[in-house]
Amino acid sequence: MGGESVAEYNSPVAAATADLGSCRLQDESHLAKWRVWEDDHGAELGRASHYAGSVVCAVSPGEWIVIGDRPDTADVVDLTHVRAAIRLTGAGARSLLEHVCALDLGDSMTPDGAAARTLVAGVATEIIRDDVAGEPSYLLLMSRSFARSVWERLEAAAPATSQ
Repeated sequence: MGGESVAEYNSPVAAATADLGSCRLQDESHLAKWRVWEDDHGAELGRASHYAGSVVCAVSPGEWIVIGDRPDTADVVDLTHVRAAIRLTGAGARSLLEHVCALDLGDSMTPDGAAARTLVAGVATEIIRDDVAGEPSYLLLMSRSFARSVWERLEAAAPATSQ
């Protein structure tokens, strides 16, 4: 994934990574994030795709989120410093996420490339299923001010998923 470099970016979470046994958390808040209202960049509603080195998703009609390079369009807003990004990856990622999210994350409803807006640990969050090297992976985008809370809730829920 590309993206413009953000100088002096401070992570909204306490640690950049956390090993939770069957899955791991990684702070990816440094990635450039954009909201676009003009051009769809090929994303259909409820789906995410890789486009020109970026991840593009549509979770609302007429609104797209681009993670990566700035889109070449007039109607774009930089969300990099107001939105956090947490990646949850591994065999236990789905089970862990289901402890803090009411969305059906089964492969038939949320396959690789699915995108949705829902609540995660009570926080409005965009979820993008973006598998990495064949391993289940979810990219979670939320307001930066809630990132630490979501991170800590995921860490706290991890022991419950390993029983």
